[in-house]
Formats: sequence, structure tokens, C-alpha cells
Amino acid sequence: MPAASELWWSILLGGILGLCYVFASAFSTRLARRTTRFVPIVIGGMLLRMAIALAALVTAALLLPVSRPALLGAFLCVFLVGLGVEVIWIWRHG
Repeated sequence: MPAASELWWSILLGGILGLCYVFASAFSTRLARRTTRFVPIVIGGMLLRMAIALAALVTAALLLPVSRPALLGAFLCVFLVGLGVEVIWIWRHG
């Protein structure tokens, strides 16, 4: 059973990584809307964000004293809420 401080640190780190992903997603979507190459920028940005997020999560899970389920759970919660907000935002402003 992980210590309470390790658990809270894992939740905080997962939330921060999730927020970074959401902000990067919003940035790439706004950038893509200002150009004529919307789809390549969105797809490329998504692939880059996913690769960086995966690398950050694996690095954190392997090198830091964190609870892996708490880290991934917090990341996925923030990621899914951000994804929902992004879809609604694109739907309304599209």
C-alpha cells in the first residue's frame, strides 16, 4: 500500500500531465484554424502530443516514486474531461 504523500504526489503529477496535454491540444487546434492546412496540423499535433505524453508517463512511472494506478487514473480523468471540452468547443465554433 503506497504512502499517502506518494499517492497525492501521483495524483498531482497525473493531473499536471493531463493539463499539459489539454493545453497543447487547444494550442494546436487554434494554430490549425489559422492556416489552410487544418487536418495535417491537427493530426501531426495529435501524434506529437500522444508520443510526448506516453514518454512522460512512462518516464514518471519508472523513475519517480509514484503510485502508477493513481498517476494514470488522474491523467486519464483530466484527459477525458479535456477531450470532451475540446469536442464541444470545436462543435460550437466549427
